[in-house]
Amino acid sequence: MKPLTIIFLLFFVQVSFAHDLVWPGEKLKALFPLAESFEQKNLYVSDEQRAALEKTLGYRLPEEDLKPSIYLAIVRDTQSSTSRKAAAMMFIDAHGEGGKIEMGVVVGGKGEIMKIYIFENKESEKLLQPQFLKQFENKKSSDLFKVGADISAPAGGEKSAQAIASGARRGLLIINEMFRKK
Repeated sequence: MKPLTIIFLLFFVQVSFAHDLVWPGEKLKALFPLAESFEQKNLYVSDEQRAALEKTLGYRLPEEDLKPSIYLAIVRDTQSSTSRKAAAMMFIDAHGEGGKIEMGVVVGGKGEIMKIYIFENKESEKLLQPQFLKQFENKKSSDLFKVGADISAPAGGEKSAQAIASGARRGLLIINEMFRKK
């Protein structure tokens, strides 16, 4: 391999997974502003978990999802109370018409989506509107996450809205699978 090719590959690999290389403190605060701190869990999807997830999703998991970093939001109800874990969060990359969509998925203790947040988006600004994003709140893994069925997309943004819906579902399923009671 030529030296320039090696340098390009090293740069490309680092850039494409940049949100995994640095502590994402600001992004975590955007996802769960009430947290006093966050705990990071670097996990590995077993072959059994991968098979179950891929069967449910109907497609292969992207390589970056096989070693997910999941963040737990730590909160206190009062100054004197003990801290507790309030939610699990992970970053998911989806691919819309305009390219990569980096998003965060927040899952509560009952295994339902509390919130999704779009960090990087080259799609329509309509996909950042609260009326679109709020549709994902309280969704369960048994929901369809399908544009035209249980998700309404902004006009002209159906393909990218489906990419976001699929990414949100994938994040929810991974978090639920990694923390399910054995």
